[in-house]
Amino acid sequence: MIPPMETPKSRELPVVVVEQIVPSKVCFACDVCCRFPEQDSALRPYFTKEEIRAAVARGLSPDAFPDHAGSKVAVVPHGEGYRCPAFDPQTGHCGIYEDRPLDCRLYPVAVMWDHAHSAVVMGWDSKCPFIRDNLDSPESRAYVERIAALLESKESVKVLACNSQLIGLFQDDVIVLRRLDRLTDTLRSSTSFER
Repeated sequence: MIPPMETPKSRELPVVVVEQIVPSKVCFACDVCCRFPEQDSALRPYFTKEEIRAAVARGLSPDAFPDHAGSKVAVVPHGEGYRCPAFDPQTGHCGIYEDRPLDCRLYPVAVMWDHAHSAVVMGWDSKCPFIRDNLDSPESRAYVERIAALLESKESVKVLACNSQLIGLFQDDVIVLRRLDRLTDTLRSSTSFER
């Protein structure tokens, strides 16, 4: 079953509701998510304008967003690296979890351009310990199909096409699972498509 779409009153674009494949107890024991090795990491989550508004309403500083029309979050120093300002390292919880951005909702699925920048693909982030241990399980394969259908839905394609920075650059450590042809075609047909 594909997760439903919903449109909260405070948002202009629909929020893509994504079921989580990684159990909470695994997430809370992990030290990968929400932390980054460098300040300008490509893995920092992208927030749409609506997601920025929701994050600020939940207490995140407006200074966490270089561009209020939509941008990757500005991370803060943490140990030898950086962390998302919404992440509380003491509790391991996200301060904006209920309003976390689509980029975070999708994880450990990554949406990115292929190596040639000719097609949008989806894949597993191999840094996620749960995925490494469950890569070929029937549940993981079924989840991939559900998320692919969700990402190729009319509503999701609209959100992603309007916020093309949600589509990352190719990453060698992401295990490519499939192309997202409808999204690729939509981006190619738009006047803003750049190679």
